[in-house]
Amino acid sequence: MKVERTGDGPRAFVGVHGWAGNVRTFRRLYDFMPADAAFYAMDLPGYGASERPSRLTLEPVLASIAEAIGQAPGDDITLVCNCGGAQFGLETLRVYGLKVRRVALIDPFGYCPWYFRLFTRGAFGRNAYYTTFANPLGRFLTNSALRKRRRPGTDLTAAFVHVDHETVYRYLCLMVSLADSARFRGLCADVDVLHGERTFRAVRRSLAIWREVFPQARIHALRGAGHEPIREATAQLAEILFGVAGHGASSGADGSAP
Repeated sequence: MKVERTGDGPRAFVGVHGWAGNVRTFRRLYDFMPADAAFYAMDLPGYGASERPSRLTLEPVLASIAEAIGQAPGDDITLVCNCGGAQFGLETLRVYGLKVRRVALIDPFGYCPWYFRLFTRGAFGRNAYYTTFANPLGRFLTNSALRKRRRPGTDLTAAFVHVDHETVYRYLCLMVSLADSARFRGLCADVDVLHGERTFRAVRRSLAIWREVFPQARIHALRGAGHEPIREATAQLAEILFGVAGHGASSGADGSAP
């Protein structure tokens, strides 16, 4: 499994990317990292430079995340989970009994929306997935339909251009199997839930679920962002994540990385 480390500070941040992400998901944040931080980003099995197991089941995915957490020294660890990575990261903590100081969930789904479940319904669902995400026209139409859930210029389907679609489809099936977030009750860690104010309705509806599962959770709405806050509200997100004002070398008009 590939793990990319950036920085060498004592505060460790371990990143679990989302559904069609990879080790590059978190790179926009690195310009905003303080000197006392180190970020460990991984390619989950089957993504990027990490080999896909012969049978892509939940076990090797959780084992890989546990391995990455184990590479972070000390006990000041923040597990950073983007989008669908939330279920995998939280399930790893639950199954392995791992302790981290804090969990940061970025635009996470607290339940499985019907349209995700539809994609997993036999041959029809698989064909619908490939038509929507593996086909250039399907991606164009999907991104156009989601224009209210993103900033102009953001392509919500860009991550699906250079992926192994069989891997991505299998991860979708695993995400559906982890849809019940009630299983994560009792996590003894600080929890931050960060969401774009213009994100999907299902993510906004999920906020009530996260509040119920994690009464200690702090909820943060990121101004102007849709479903990709790391791209669309980098500075805002970094300030909350790292606890310092963004100070990256390059920024957009609103202080976010371009």
